[in-house]
Amino acid sequence: MAKERSAYWDNIKGILMLLTVFAHCLYQHQTASLAIDRITDFIYMFHMPAFVFISGYFGKSERAQSKESILRLVFLYFIFNSAVGFLYGFTSLLKPMLSYWYLLALVAWRLTAKHLAKFRFTLPILFVLAIGAGFFETIDNNFAVSRIIGFYPYYMLGYLLPTIKAEQLRQTKYSSRAVCGIALLICMLFAASFCGKVFQYTDQALIMHFYTAPLDALGRICLFGIAALGILTLAVLSPNRKIPLLSAFGRNSLWIFLLHRPFTLILSSNMQNLQNAPKILLSIGCTFVLCLLFGSDFLAKPMNDFAKNGAQFFSGNTTKKMSAAKIAVLGIAVCFVILMIRSAIALAD
Repeated sequence: MAKERSAYWDNIKGILMLLTVFAHCLYQHQTASLAIDRITDFIYMFHMPAFVFISGYFGKSERAQSKESILRLVFLYFIFNSAVGFLYGFTSLLKPMLSYWYLLALVAWRLTAKHLAKFRFTLPILFVLAIGAGFFETIDNNFAVSRIIGFYPYYMLGYLLPTIKAEQLRQTKYSSRAVCGIALLICMLFAASFCGKVFQYTDQALIMHFYTAPLDALGRICLFGIAALGILTLAVLSPNRKIPLLSAFGRNSLWIFLLHRPFTLILSSNMQNLQNAPKILLSIGCTFVLCLLFGSDFLAKPMNDFAKNGAQFFSGNTTKKMSAAKIAVLGIAVCFVILMIRSAIALAD
């Protein structure tokens, strides 16, 4: 009998997915409005750390560490990162496009966490490495190395969290933890506002790029504190029951994550001439619509089959029968051949 999904964790992921899509809708308009910039920066301070933490918590299962699971991530990265690269132009074949770095990072974390977790001081060492990596300009977004190192402490924190501790919090009566959750949220808002004014975080700083000044290291340390407050706030405030739509968004968050980004780019390019209030309202509406479309169980079923077939194809354990996954791989391969031919012709000219 299959283990029943936890609505508690799905609700947390659903909230994070809504915030992610909303932030991506507004991302291109931060220079046009201080309010939009503050909203986007606030979300970026904790939404990825929280996702990474949850990935770490569930990453200790045998299923997450299995060959099939790893190949599934590799297949999805190859398809979606390549497709977006062909649409918008690769800056470098070594650098992941948009948000797809996260798939590479998951592969790295899942392959290494079980080994690193055996050492006694793994978490503080990873924390020091995450802070120290920012001093080296060579540790950049090639193969997402800067983010793999920078966000690794969150993954390991989730990985090391005992299941019994998480279950105790989940089973606690909601009214008992709601007050604590609101207090944590207030503290987080205050810390985010204060640190934002002091360190003037850039978009690059929020996604773990190298420092532009030594003081940025202190800023990153403070970001770890803000993100920890954010994770704890979500954990305390998340309801432990199914909530219509929200739970589905969390359950199918992978497909929202993979499919929404090109649409937010299209939306952003068509909001340039709007005032700030309409931009925010339109972004809220589009966030809900995109999550509704890509977070539905109706779409999730064929997408799960697509990913499964892709993993089997990459492992060589597949039939001769043609599938959407095989067609996608062959299509991407043909596009790469065409790209290389065009590049060779351009160099010859």
